[in-house]
Amino acid sequence: MGDALKSTPLGTWHEAHGARMVPFAGFSMPVQYATGIQEEVRLVRNECGLFDISHMGRLVVRGAARVEACDHVLSQNVGRIPEGAIRYALVCTPEGTVVDDVLVYRGRDAINVVINAGGREADEAWFREHAARFDISIENVSDAQAMLALQGPRSADLLQPLTDVALGALKYYRFTEGGLRGPKGAVPAMISRTGYTGEDGFELFFPVAHARPIWEALVAAGASPIGLGARDICRTEAGMPLYGHEMNLEISPLEAGLDFGIDLEKPFVGRDALVRQKRAGVARRLVGLRVEGKRVPREQCPLVLGDRPVGFVTSGTYSPTLDRPIAMALVESALAREGEEFEADLRGKRVPVRVDGLPFYSRKRAKKSPGGQ
Repeated sequence: MGDALKSTPLGTWHEAHGARMVPFAGFSMPVQYATGIQEEVRLVRNECGLFDISHMGRLVVRGAARVEACDHVLSQNVGRIPEGAIRYALVCTPEGTVVDDVLVYRGRDAINVVINAGGREADEAWFREHAARFDISIENVSDAQAMLALQGPRSADLLQPLTDVALGALKYYRFTEGGLRGPKGAVPAMISRTGYTGEDGFELFFPVAHARPIWEALVAAGASPIGLGARDICRTEAGMPLYGHEMNLEISPLEAGLDFGIDLEKPFVGRDALVRQKRAGVARRLVGLRVEGKRVPREQCPLVLGDRPVGFVTSGTYSPTLDRPIAMALVESALAREGEEFEADLRGKRVPVRVDGLPFYSRKRAKKSPGGQ
């Protein structure tokens, strides 16, 4: 028998409201509600979706050497992050591949690190091992906090009556401390203008005891509960990487085009290997693909040019927003140019694909040329 699945503080709510539950990173999580995945994507794109992301991990690093410790473990230059700002970073192996990707929140007295659900224990152990010589404390608050995401063009309008934070003044990738209005009074919270969908939105961190009343207040205000299925489609449309797909222990962040989360001018675990990779040039790069027809190339689908393998799909889905299949893929660097054509091998059937820029969709982000060029 395997280990029993964990539940978030909202697990019983999801089940009581018709969610289809699936195993994900050791948790029982809602993959969709009765509205269906495609309608949930539409709700996020046009109105406001509410996600339970309490399964994700949260570390709080405190102490006199917290900046130096995080600078040593993380690829981002933590010392240059302004107070109240958030940056994307990688936790790298000495070989220059990826243990996890994280968001780093620099506060006045602590640094919060938000990690993927699958890295709750492993990331904490990695931090403790590689930052052991620094004068810091590391607290894993994953089970003590609820974490919710409110995403979509109506997010600010729905959240504003429920918080004392002036949301209009909170810029993208910034956070602040404030109160959420629960049925029994103010609930202390950290509120960030972040998300994983390509839409405007917020992520909320607050004590786990208040998870259900805050969730229900947001639903009552007009937010629609959204499951993991729509979340994955939204992040793929937005060209956002997922650990285990676009990067892992075999794929380097330079191959994945994640240079914006790396500062090679400062030392960190994995830096020397990444410097060597950058000097030599990477043999493959992450690109978006336009797919002919309606069939979806899924993860690990081979890509071929004639009879020669040239890469593989890292994430693929049908995009309700664009009404066509989309995919991200690692391909040979020489083919990582917009307009390059080859084929996806879908179980023996060849489907033409063409290299496209990322993201496929964004309300605000500019489209980048393929391959990080």
